[in-house]
Amino acid sequence: MNYLAQNKVNHLVTFFVVAFTIVALVPSQIITMDRYVLNMIFLSIFVSAIVISFRHTFENLIEKTDKYKIIALGILSLIIHGAISYFILTFLDQPVFPFDSRGTSFLLMNNFFLLAKPLEILVQQLLIILLVTKLKEQGMSLRRIITLFVLFFGTIHIFQIFKTDLIIGLGFTFFAILASFIFPYLVLKVRNGYIYNFMIHLVAYDIAALFVRLLY
Repeated sequence: MNYLAQNKVNHLVTFFVVAFTIVALVPSQIITMDRYVLNMIFLSIFVSAIVISFRHTFENLIEKTDKYKIIALGILSLIIHGAISYFILTFLDQPVFPFDSRGTSFLLMNNFFLLAKPLEILVQQLLIILLVTKLKEQGMSLRRIITLFVLFFGTIHIFQIFKTDLIIGLGFTFFAILASFIFPYLVLKVRNGYIYNFMIHLVAYDIAALFVRLLY
């Protein structure tokens, strides 16, 4: 890889890390999850900014998509999210955690998780699509793209240990690293793969919320 291409890759990775950090920290640490409507507005603006700024990338991707699947699978994802959330809130007790669950919405099952989390995941998936496709355009192989994702998407979740506990932190990290293999592959190799990524990502949080209620 020549100097110009490497410089482009560095810029792409930096943009991804900075944008991902903003999406992860601003809703929980600055706006705070209690103001979930404000968070939804913030995330909606973020989605609009990304789509408008990189519209050609997304247009090229959508051209290869079965249009009805975007709507059908998106709605199905939200139905599953709503059904699992309803089951948890209706039939399972809120546990008393032996750690501070502040800032971790799937533990609290709050309005942020119910209403804003799908938007947060949408932003993350848009960023993932951008990074994967742009790195591919720079001639990077799928194997190298996955390696970068393990480093910058997977292992960063290890900090969940400091927010919750060892079990949840390690579980989070394991599945984030697993997703680092799955997400780039589906974007580049599977028709409509980016839609499946959104579904997997959202359902993974729902399952995590269910698992935690059963575990604690």
